[in-house]
Amino acid sequence: MKTLLTRRRVLSAGFTLAIGPIVAKAQGPPKVGMQLILAADVSGSVNAIRYKTQQSGYLEALGESRVLNVIHELDPPALAITFIAWARGQEVMVPWTLVKDTQSMSVFRNRLQNAQRPPIGINTYIGDALMFCGRLFDREFVGGRKVIDVSGDGDDNQGTAQLRQVRDSLVANGVVINGLPIVVRPPDYIFPPQPPEGLEVYYREHVVGGEGHVMIETIGFDNFKQAILQKLILEIG
Repeated sequence: MKTLLTRRRVLSAGFTLAIGPIVAKAQGPPKVGMQLILAADVSGSVNAIRYKTQQSGYLEALGESRVLNVIHELDPPALAITFIAWARGQEVMVPWTLVKDTQSMSVFRNRLQNAQRPPIGINTYIGDALMFCGRLFDREFVGGRKVIDVSGDGDDNQGTAQLRQVRDSLVANGVVINGLPIVVRPPDYIFPPQPPEGLEVYYREHVVGGEGHVMIETIGFDNFKQAILQKLILEIG
């Protein structure tokens, strides 16, 4: 009798181990309160100094306690976040990361700090960047708002027709596109020049969209940290 009981326990344990992974797989990707893609311009106009200022701005803003405070207000209180660089091409610099506390935010920030600037061209292809971002949602995490946070210092070198088409398609599928245009004014110089109507106007008309979208401009790269902090608090909150 003891042998039989032992065998049953072993078989029961084995059966539990066998179905455990199947049950876990059936549950699907973890649910989060928001899926956020940070998409940063690394085109030719973003020189080494500007790139360093931009990345430092992201790192400092993400380290602010106010960002974690609004993450804690999500339902559920968990943020899925990834960081991509874009120019002519696109590259994921930090993969999807679940952020819900100081420790997990530090993991994301450390990955970003250690990531190398990718050699993906000098052009500014905003439409292609948005298309790339749109394919990243609902892969490793599901649920919550889907937000693309795109920053850049120029207009789309391919014109506005494709850009607006991509923007409108994403918005129609429930994606929110927020913008952070980096406005360069004299005596600062940038090539190619920014749109004559102003980059902030260009972003408002051709880039941002979706319910409750947010756009905050920054005058030059030196004010980037404050602008991205303000935008993170607004878009997550």
